[in-house]
Amino acid sequence: MNAINVKRVVVRRLVPGADLLEELNKLVKVEGIELGALSGIGALRKAAVGIFDLEKREYKVNEFDEEMEICALTGNVSLKEGEPFVHAHLSLSDREGRGFGGHLMPGCEIFVAEVILWEFEGARLERCPQADCGGLALWAAENIGTE
Repeated sequence: MNAINVKRVVVRRLVPGADLLEELNKLVKVEGIELGALSGIGALRKAAVGIFDLEKREYKVNEFDEEMEICALTGNVSLKEGEPFVHAHLSLSDREGRGFGGHLMPGCEIFVAEVILWEFEGARLERCPQADCGGLALWAAENIGTE
């Protein structure tokens, strides 16, 4: 794979009350980001994170109907079905400091969220179902290498 360089950095505070995943996907589309990385912090009024069940080939969603601190939000941006797509994971803590995490799912209501997006220029990465990973839509190994 060819080298990837940082093209620009986008810094935003997201809309309180909105869905975190929806806002991230909206942001990358509005900004025209097709390849990038993201990081964020903040707090949620409620949360939903998923863990992929390898046998059932679907996400088990854990929902939290309580205020949660975003300890870490990290992910990437690539293309899926020709559109910019955010794939992110979320680490959370509750009021007692217990940690929870998983794949960012719809249902995370923003209290406050500050995000940084790094837009890259370089190879075009498209997500497509990968049989060797339970049918998950991932980058094709030939596009990124596996080492």
